[in-house]
Amino acid sequence: MSRHVAPSRLADLAAGRLGGAAAARARRHLDACPACHAAWHRVKAARAAFVDLGSAPAPELRWDRVRTQIYREVAWSKGAAGSAGAAGAAGSGASPAAATSRRSWAWRAAPALAVAAAAAAVVWWAPWRAAHPGAPTPAAAHVPVTPPARPAVASPDPSVIPVELAPAPWSAVVTLIEGDAALAPAGASGPGDEEVDPDVIGARAIGAGARLRTGDGRLALQLGPQTVVTLGPRSTLELVRLDAAAVTLAVDGQLDLEVARRAAGQRFVVAAGERSIEVRGTAFRVVHHDGALAVACEHGRVVVQAGDAAVEVGAGQGLTLDADAPVLGRAPRSLGDDELAALVATRAAPVPVWLDADTALRTTAPLAILAPRARAVKVDGVVIGRGPVWMRVSPGRHLVEAELAPGRFSPARWVEVDGTTTRPVTLTAAEPDEPPPVGGPEARRARRAELARALDQGRLRTCVRALDKQGIAAGTHVELEIGVDAAGAIRFLNIADTSLPARAAACVRDAVAAARLGAGVAASWRHRVTF
Repeated sequence: MSRHVAPSRLADLAAGRLGGAAAARARRHLDACPACHAAWHRVKAARAAFVDLGSAPAPELRWDRVRTQIYREVAWSKGAAGSAGAAGAAGSGASPAAATSRRSWAWRAAPALAVAAAAAAVVWWAPWRAAHPGAPTPAAAHVPVTPPARPAVASPDPSVIPVELAPAPWSAVVTLIEGDAALAPAGASGPGDEEVDPDVIGARAIGAGARLRTGDGRLALQLGPQTVVTLGPRSTLELVRLDAAAVTLAVDGQLDLEVARRAAGQRFVVAAGERSIEVRGTAFRVVHHDGALAVACEHGRVVVQAGDAAVEVGAGQGLTLDADAPVLGRAPRSLGDDELAALVATRAAPVPVWLDADTALRTTAPLAILAPRARAVKVDGVVIGRGPVWMRVSPGRHLVEAELAPGRFSPARWVEVDGTTTRPVTLTAAEPDEPPPVGGPEARRARRAELARALDQGRLRTCVRALDKQGIAAGTHVELEIGVDAAGAIRFLNIADTSLPARAAACVRDAVAAARLGAGVAASWRHRVTF
């Protein structure tokens, strides 16, 4: 080789893309040419750096600063476009060869600059144009090839510098109302603007600025796939902020939270008077009355803050502060088993499938149960609250029952929920209303055996993993009411009885729902899963 090896050929050699003969010629030239040998080492070092960059976490870019810099560069280049041509023509005594070199560089760089300008336009123009439909379209900016020293120009025209884009707003959905509750939407001016009808409160998504209030019961609000807040009796909750960057809730009373792990940069804060509780991903309780504060953490960790002072409360710990007590110097205490069990029992279960608030409203339906006040109500074998109860459920058949006396429930009845009606189900001394079984004994027996073979046993064991670790999973069970059609599709699947906690029982139900059955005879039966 009489000439130097092009950088692109060196890159192909480093990546193994050169053939045997071409690679051999390139290596012989590298041995004889110090300049190409040095360039070869730089190429290999660059490839190694790219490998390291590919495995490194992405940096947190301040896109607001990037956008602002683009706007300023474009505005400056518009003002300097005229002077750039004159400066390039006059020069400062540069030789013709240098000018020719600059023109050659400009000709080669023009496509790259055009691509960069188009990318910059896509980054900032489309979202800003959507937010400013009446603003004039700016003229295409001419980017000088060899810009002179930046002249002192006036600040860019405010009409071409949009305000910083706000984070995408989020919405929440009310999934459970036990007893009395009220909703004051964002912008409501007084108590007269509150909604008290559960069907109205739960029929729409709720955004930032809304206020919720409970009477003697509870209210559950779902904010994400596994993020549910449960407002306790005689408490108020305000959604101060609800978007992709941060969630801020202000509470006066009791609030139980199950918060999924937040994405990098996201904040989840509960404001309780002059103090705040910040969380990354956990289940905990906040009780705030007349300035006094009590925080109990089941798992994960939270940080209680007041001014510059902060105390971390970890899993299985609690912290109690009087109204005027300082945070600094306080230490959390260990929670007892009864306190931890109460934290689990008070929280409402999330809607199983969650993509966003609007989807949750479309794919679930309201179920209102008029049971005697303060009597426990079961839905699909799980106690979900005390009557009267309003909740969101998946469409289909559900088994409901009410408590007649402590620990004794009325005969269960089936309710078909299709989303077309919100007529409440009245439960008193309810009479049996169980539908007749579908299919004969042989069909039910065959379908039961088929389902037992199709179940993923490993997935079922994960549902009781926490109980296994405590040594109390043996002997637990979930009894399911199942109906399949002739094609093998599951028509309904409900929990009829269980000795597991609600979360574990729901996990078992989901595992059974994932089983695939073949074509056969339509049948309905009770299926018992025992651990």
